[in-house]
Amino acid sequence: MWIMGSSLFSIGLTGLNAAQAGLVTTSHNISNAGTAGYSRQSTVQSTNPGLFTGAGFFGEGTKVDTIKRAYNGFLTNQVLSAETKLNEYDTYSTEISQIDNMLADPAVGLTPAVASFFEGVQEVAANPSSVPARQSMISTAQSLVARFQNLSQRLNDVRAGVESQIKDTVTSIGTYAKEIAELNHKIAVAQQAGSAQPANDLLDTRDQLIKELNQLTRVSTTTATDGSMSVFIGTGQPLVVGTNATTLAAQSSRSDPSRNDVNIITQSGAAITIPENLLGGG
Repeated sequence: MWIMGSSLFSIGLTGLNAAQAGLVTTSHNISNAGTAGYSRQSTVQSTNPGLFTGAGFFGEGTKVDTIKRAYNGFLTNQVLSAETKLNEYDTYSTEISQIDNMLADPAVGLTPAVASFFEGVQEVAANPSSVPARQSMISTAQSLVARFQNLSQRLNDVRAGVESQIKDTVTSIGTYAKEIAELNHKIAVAQQAGSAQPANDLLDTRDQLIKELNQLTRVSTTTATDGSMSVFIGTGQPLVVGTNATTLAAQSSRSDPSRNDVNIITQSGAAITIPENLLGGG
């Protein structure tokens, strides 16, 4: 009877502990309902091994095996891939629309100036001896040249803006790389100390950083057994490998100083240019 009574209390205690774990997890979910990148968590329970007696196995209650987050790696990668294309097309649309507005503007675009010039040419062709026609053609030619010069300056301004964005983007990518590398270290340490139990909140934070990084450039990832994640950009250039982050810098191109190349900065300070065809997305 003493053993049975003791078992009743211990079994009841396992149920209370499991229920408490569920309440704590639910409270954590509610508290982080508005947190960007947070994944809902839930407790995973299983039955304790039974106690063998002459009458058979008696149940020993329940236990909480782990706290699991609602996460699907395949779906996450699909979303990242779709967002990469969206950001790439959105960036292209934003930049190309500026050029389209300049060239296609019905008042100050290129078309009216070209049309006026050829009208003047046709008028001179029809009346070669007409002085007013010649003067009109010269005037429209000068206007066309001025329009070309104006458009050239505006295109240079657009280009300068793009180059400035490249520098800012590369700086942001470097910041994300360092933060992800630091989180890799924290996750590996936490999961090693916690008997390989997932560090859910740290994993969510890292996933959110990768999502934000993916808005700047195409991202792909692989996960190691210790929980650390390697991050690759473009067509496979390593950005983060374990706890090591690659240092990137946007520097003036040797072949064209008006353009910026994306370079990998080695530990010795040397710059290795990443070819443009290996970068993309965002």
